[in-house]
Amino acid sequence: MNAYNKMRTAHKMPIRNMDFVFSDDVNLVFIDDDPETSYLFVGAWMMLPYLEPFLIRTVRKAMMQIDDPVLKEEASRFCSQEAQHYQQHKRLNDVVKRIHPAGKQLGELEQEVEALFRDWSDNKSLRFCLAYGEGFESMTCAAARAQMETGMFDYMSEPIRGLMYWHIMEEVEHRCVAHDVYHTLGGHYIHRMRLALFFQKHYLGLCKRFQQTMLDAEPDLVGRYQSPEMQKKRAERLRRYNRVFLPKLLATYMPWYSPARVALPAEYEEARKTYSDLAVSVR
Repeated sequence: MNAYNKMRTAHKMPIRNMDFVFSDDVNLVFIDDDPETSYLFVGAWMMLPYLEPFLIRTVRKAMMQIDDPVLKEEASRFCSQEAQHYQQHKRLNDVVKRIHPAGKQLGELEQEVEALFRDWSDNKSLRFCLAYGEGFESMTCAAARAQMETGMFDYMSEPIRGLMYWHIMEEVEHRCVAHDVYHTLGGHYIHRMRLALFFQKHYLGLCKRFQQTMLDAEPDLVGRYQSPEMQKKRAERLRRYNRVFLPKLLATYMPWYSPARVALPAEYEEARKTYSDLAVSVR
């Protein structure tokens, strides 16, 4: 890709300043009749005020070793988008900790996650941290595309739906940055692949700890969603999603994987316009 086209790509990563509002009566079971998947997502987002600053610290440190002005611009925009993500999610997280019976335990888990990612920033190599970012971003891009293509947002409720849709759209938008920075600074396939598998397992394990903490504090919740119709609906959704997501994830494990070449969902450009229009400001 020549410098002109790369600069056009960088300019397609606008910084949208959003203003999502969450009240104390927000429905945390925001995926229709599916508390377990709803809480898995909410649990994942509890980590973002610590994981995404880790990614920002990592990319900013790498920028000091990058000469290409276009990649530096892309990396800067990546950091700005990620900063918006964790700031907006923190608004929801604060409400979750206030209204959910497991609020105290969630706060304690947050402290553990914050210490972990701070320790990695301070004591792990830049190569290790960049590989984590690449593995995380390749997985989230695959998931985001699958979520759009399978119509997942059709059975979600606002305002959490909007927060999630905006976030995953921007994950697709800045999909190339972690990959390009990692490889520019000497990353290679075997190292990327070995660590990506570890990191993705590690990340999903943390998500499930948050999810289970929430479910354990509401022991009767899941039972309210166990009618045969609800179970059938959830099973069909999961099968449909996995048929789309798993091939996309497996594609990221190939030596020739490049996020610049992935097919983008038809819904992607519409989502970009929608959230640019809804943003408080765009730059």
